[in-house]
Amino acid sequence: MALTVRVLLTKKPVGKRAPIKHRLFTILLLGAIVSALSVGALIRLLSVSTQHRVERASDSVTEEVAALRRGARTLADPAPGGVVGMRAGIARHTTPRGVPSEWFSGVSRAIAAQFGSSTTSVTHVEVGASTLVIATAPVEVDGAGVAWAAMEVRPLPQLEAWKYTIWLLALATTVLVATTVRAAVVMQRGAVALGSALDALSRDLAAPIPRPRVRELSDVAEGIARLVTSLARARREEERLARELSENERLTALGRVAAGVAHEVRNPLASIKLRLDLAASSAELPEPVERAISHASSEIMRLDRLVADLLVVAGRSTGPRQRLSLGELALARSEALAPWAAERGVQIDVIGDAGVEAHADSLGRALDNLLRNAVEASARGGRVTLRIEAEGTRTTLRVCDAGPGVDAARVSELFEPFFTTKPDGTGLGLPLARSIARAHGGDVRYARHGEQTAFELELPRDDRDARPTRAAPDEARAIARSVAVAS
Repeated sequence: MALTVRVLLTKKPVGKRAPIKHRLFTILLLGAIVSALSVGALIRLLSVSTQHRVERASDSVTEEVAALRRGARTLADPAPGGVVGMRAGIARHTTPRGVPSEWFSGVSRAIAAQFGSSTTSVTHVEVGASTLVIATAPVEVDGAGVAWAAMEVRPLPQLEAWKYTIWLLALATTVLVATTVRAAVVMQRGAVALGSALDALSRDLAAPIPRPRVRELSDVAEGIARLVTSLARARREEERLARELSENERLTALGRVAAGVAHEVRNPLASIKLRLDLAASSAELPEPVERAISHASSEIMRLDRLVADLLVVAGRSTGPRQRLSLGELALARSEALAPWAAERGVQIDVIGDAGVEAHADSLGRALDNLLRNAVEASARGGRVTLRIEAEGTRTTLRVCDAGPGVDAARVSELFEPFFTTKPDGTGLGLPLARSIARAHGGDVRYARHGEQTAFELELPRDDRDARPTRAAPDEARAIARSVAVAS
């Protein structure tokens, strides 16, 4: 069984497999790369679009300046160019006139830089979020001058939306990274916890099983818990069967010994008793001799009962069965033991009744043993209760006393033949009671309920003779006396 548990609960994988955290990190890496490429592509697209518009504006202002140079005409004020949004003119000094205020600084610097230069120049000046494209070229019109043209390239109207898209992509990438890392950590912790639990379960099936927060791992944990429950149940059943097998082997050996003892002892005992009976009846004997012969006869009968008990404990038949009332049988046995119990200051009460099919003499001997043990365990002034309860297909005779009970470390030995805690005990009383109960299809169990000790003798119920009652002490004595007279 231990080998089976170790094989089923081993945490070593069948083959080498990549941990799930590696796959999660692979997904994380691919997601981050895709998001980075998407953000880069959007940024590049916007940059290329803006650059293309600036280049077109540069070409437009350059063509406009070339047209001004070819016309060689003087513009009193800057005039609109050939493109919407363009301003152009010829300046004789560094301060242009009629230029929009936000353009003034950039255009003035471009014109000032152009004086003394013989080539056409294109200048880009940032004006807020826009780009101001300025083209300048020298021109000779009534002296030195500068032909200039300027055009403002405004940002695309969709730029803000694209910026939001880029930010959302970046945020989604961050969430992806955080979620994947968290999932990897949770999966790793859950797997480690389950691995530790499996390692502990391989040594002890009562070890706790964690419930990871990941649903799939939690389902695995539930499956492990069900497996452990089944294994624990199987282990208990195996231990029970092993105990029963060991007990049966011991009883089988005891049966062989008892059969040999019965053969070797009973015949000489019968011969000795016969001779003693003949000697006692042949002539008048002195009183001391009669007492000695009577004592010897009673001892022979006791030995004969001991041999019979050994045979019953070893599993021999208890004899023919008949339908009987447990209440009447219990009252008869309690009445028979009442004088002996009274000497010890203990009272015996019988409650309830039920019908069973049993061998009356054997069952009576089992009750005698249980009642004697309860009376001997009780203190003076105590009370022993024999309660009969029928429920379903089973009938239970529960013998309760307020004694100290049996040491918990020795409970497993209670029904072992020859085990006893009494100085003068034989150790066959409880094994005999259990053997008789099992021969009838029942069992005897020991239980401790608070301050009370209970021995429960369970038998199959016979509904044809079931007469459940609650006998009062006076009624119990009346029934017991009637049974005694009838016998």
